[in-house]
Amino acid sequence: MPAALTSLMGQGLPPEVPWVVFEYPLFLVNSDLTPLSQKMDQVIDRLLSWEPRTKTTGTIIQDPATVSGRDYEETYRNVQSLFLRNKWGDGTSITPPTTNHVNWVLSGTDHESTETVGGGSGAIMPKGGILTYEVLATCLAMAGGRPEHLPVLAAACESIISTDNLMFTSSMSAYPGILVNGPVAKQIRLSSGFGLFGPDPVRPAGTVIGLALWFVLQNVGGLTSGMGTIAQYGEMRHGCLCFAENEDALPSGWTSYAEDHYGRSRGSNSLTFFQIRGGGVRGFTHWGAGSEPSFEIEMLESFHRAASVIKTTPTSGVPSDLAGIQGMLLYPALVCNNMAGIGWDKEKIKKHLSEELFYLLDEVKHRSGILRAVEEKGLDIDNLPQRFSLYTDPERIRLVVAGGDHPSRAMWLPNLIEGGNLEIELPRNWADLLSEAENDLGAAPLDY
Repeated sequence: MPAALTSLMGQGLPPEVPWVVFEYPLFLVNSDLTPLSQKMDQVIDRLLSWEPRTKTTGTIIQDPATVSGRDYEETYRNVQSLFLRNKWGDGTSITPPTTNHVNWVLSGTDHESTETVGGGSGAIMPKGGILTYEVLATCLAMAGGRPEHLPVLAAACESIISTDNLMFTSSMSAYPGILVNGPVAKQIRLSSGFGLFGPDPVRPAGTVIGLALWFVLQNVGGLTSGMGTIAQYGEMRHGCLCFAENEDALPSGWTSYAEDHYGRSRGSNSLTFFQIRGGGVRGFTHWGAGSEPSFEIEMLESFHRAASVIKTTPTSGVPSDLAGIQGMLLYPALVCNNMAGIGWDKEKIKKHLSEELFYLLDEVKHRSGILRAVEEKGLDIDNLPQRFSLYTDPERIRLVVAGGDHPSRAMWLPNLIEGGNLEIELPRNWADLLSEAENDLGAAPLDY
């Protein structure tokens, strides 16, 4: 019921909308509809007698909350309690978004504080809350963010608004991701190497931006677990994945993700927003046992290990007339350069891996719905192919060069939905913001 309420608010209906509650079995196929007629009087009464409690129209501006205590420590604790009581926090300590702090974060954009992010409705679904730059800066301040983080966060939110996708509301525990290309990644201390998904005190931007994005989805969009989002288990939902591609270490002749898929020029700042449905990530070992006679044999055997992991992805492409569920393959630069050294490029890697992705009929006919589907269609199982390809289109495997320069680990992010690629808009005072960050945090790390 709370989830339905949040959805209705997204359609512009007030939170005190009237209800008539029916038990779940009523909505199943071939259900008994008797309860519907038994409650018809309630339905008519709600339609005819209900009036909204709130009669005011237009935007309601609330005064800032005031929190006090006997000393700083007690006041800080009271702030945390206030945010949790109102479901504004996420269970971790938040940085109090004071007016001064929010205004400081707003120095990371040339937009007015009252302007909606993206320039349109600014609605974050399912609740349909309006995201202005002031609200965005408040969420970033809560996450402990800085002004130089704001352009990346704004681009991600603009992508969310433009796609209006409700995947985050489902029970699949879909979680968001941000992939950054361009020099802005190093400038804001966003990792493309070891500890890619965080936490990383040397390169903290990913953790901060990811947490701020979740505050936007939760506080503006209504994605509170069990209410605005079902999120059966909520895997990977503490913030979101936010990382950069390691463009400086790309093999000679290789292009970046933004160049490959969105036609961006090298050196331009852009952001690809994506969602991973079904939760989780799947790692696999690239490095062999060390007894392989050559690197090429070791590498070919690593594709078998990768395929065994990718095949565990739910709804991964059976039967063979599907192109394959899109996923993001993360390989560290060291591995990619080793591959390139013996003549492998991105297209060859993806093609060979896709050829390893298949099921044999005997693997699946007694362990899936295939046999049942065959019988329902009246087909002869003896005439079925003995091999089902999972990836007829290698381009469904999206290769990103990222992760620490170590030869043994790679990562698969399954069930990928991309929300497009946007340019990251930097403010006129960008150089000043970076100078301030260096003064506060010390010199940015040279490698990452």
